[in-house]
Amino acid sequence: MFAPKKTNIEIVKKIVVKGLVLIIPLYILWFFYIERFPMYYNSPNNTRWYFISKTLKKEIIIPKSEILFLGDSRVNAGINFNNITGAYSFAAGGATCIEMYYILKKYTEQYHPPKSVYLSISPRFFSETYAFYSYAVRNKLLSFSDMKEISKIYEKNDTTLRRTPLINFILYRLNYPEYYQSDVMKNYVFAAYSENKKMINEMIDLKGGRFHTGLKDSCSDLNYETKYMHFIPSEIITVYFEKIINLCSEKNIEFCFFSMPMNESSYRKLNTNFLNEYTNFINEYKNNYPEFRISDSLYSMPDVFFGDDSHLNLRGKNYFTNEFLKTFENFR
Repeated sequence: MFAPKKTNIEIVKKIVVKGLVLIIPLYILWFFYIERFPMYYNSPNNTRWYFISKTLKKEIIIPKSEILFLGDSRVNAGINFNNITGAYSFAAGGATCIEMYYILKKYTEQYHPPKSVYLSISPRFFSETYAFYSYAVRNKLLSFSDMKEISKIYEKNDTTLRRTPLINFILYRLNYPEYYQSDVMKNYVFAAYSENKKMINEMIDLKGGRFHTGLKDSCSDLNYETKYMHFIPSEIITVYFEKIINLCSEKNIEFCFFSMPMNESSYRKLNTNFLNEYTNFINEYKNNYPEFRISDSLYSMPDVFFGDDSHLNLRGKNYFTNEFLKTFENFR
């Protein structure tokens, strides 16, 4: 007798089962690798955020500090924290007020609250973010409860964090391969450990700071803000700017918001509408929180102090740090 001929559905089922038998063990291996060995595949930017996440969980011990610096990469490039007594920096590339709020919140939960917080967010990062998922979420800075809080605040017409922030968060938690494959391939799976370990030791020595490589002796290139015709702040980022201020108020922390300088070439090219709208936006908080020091000024330094279109070079860093200490001497 002839065996009954298999139907197309049965053939498809068999292929699917065989595929799952192959894929599931590979995924489990991938998931374990991503969870256990980030120091071996992370890019420098991810190592920065990995380091922050670990310090806030006290898996890497940092000194308790009286002065915290929060902000984006312009802060790290432009301030020598070793020259400021009691200072420590959590500033990180691409950061917005969202990530900085949770950093401050987690710091005050794990360490003694600082006396002062200095926050500097570039105008660009009041309107958009690129670090939220690829750096902060990926390196487990944010918990599931944090994301639920963000999702509740998030407005439907705000696309700063894409349309479905909670789903994107879950995909990162599941270690979706697309989000990691670039770093894994670039670092040949296990080749990045020694460089990442060296970088972490440097950040500890620099009191949370980070070296910026490839900076030139002078730069007249135009920064990102020169592309804007108007200043349109993101709704979710604005909410978290207020949450930082309110958290400082609740914890009796002195709060200061300031801007890092732009190179002169960029400042001259800023759209007048953009500049006025930004000033009006910051002025609202300056008026609402007179007990804090909030600066609405965007300003410039000569191009010779810049290593690229946005970041101060070593000469600019030393100059700005000295000027910063003079400006805020009576505030600290």
